[in-house]
Amino acid sequence: MELFDRQFDEIRDYLHQMRAAGKTREMSYARNIEWPSGNNRNLVLAGDTAVELGNPRDESISLLLWTNDSDKIKDSRITLVGPDLQESVGKRLPFGKIVFIGGSLFNADNAYDRYRELEGIRYDMDLKGYMMRAVSQYQREWSRVSWEAIRNGLSFVILGSALIERLREKQYVSTVEVIFVTSSPEDVLSLKGIGTQAAGIINAMNKMAEEMSFDCDTCEYIDVCSDVTALRSMRDALVKRRMTQNG
Repeated sequence: MELFDRQFDEIRDYLHQMRAAGKTREMSYARNIEWPSGNNRNLVLAGDTAVELGNPRDESISLLLWTNDSDKIKDSRITLVGPDLQESVGKRLPFGKIVFIGGSLFNADNAYDRYRELEGIRYDMDLKGYMMRAVSQYQREWSRVSWEAIRNGLSFVILGSALIERLREKQYVSTVEVIFVTSSPEDVLSLKGIGTQAAGIINAMNKMAEEMSFDCDTCEYIDVCSDVTALRSMRDALVKRRMTQNG
């Protein structure tokens, strides 16, 4: 079930442009990260903040896209477009985070449930000194990094590796790639169009799964579904399931 072919290609093009401009660093997943847990009490107050990412007054985008074609994913790669945390002390940065997930078990019957499960993991990072607030419906993520975390060496390799490790706990996840963008408001803003496309697909999927609404003529996502074959397959599968349940 391929929902995001176009978005994968557009983000690869974006990274090619960033790489050509000398803005990217590619890093590998660090196994067995030993960063301490915050015990779900990761409150970082303004006075304790060394670096702030995606403040509501700044550009921010957060996306999670998946595919059954694991060859589309550069497994275990963490790409940073812009400065790392240690290079940004005392600054407020725009922030983009894109998570690519590859697996072999995403289909019309389970895509919605698995998306919700993975989305929960993406926003459930319990790392001491790292406070995250997310508004998934607006594709935004706002984080604060404490002075103590900076002194202890927190970096995007650690953040990305911890996320990869958590996502790989799911048996249906075989490959994960993470992209961070901190370079400029313009570079984050360049991803907004892709995010809008992805949001339309996800919102259409959510509407079908949550509301069990299949009246295409009155649906605000009719253009999205017309353009994405996998959404039509999902609709057909859900209609069939409802008919079976109703006897």
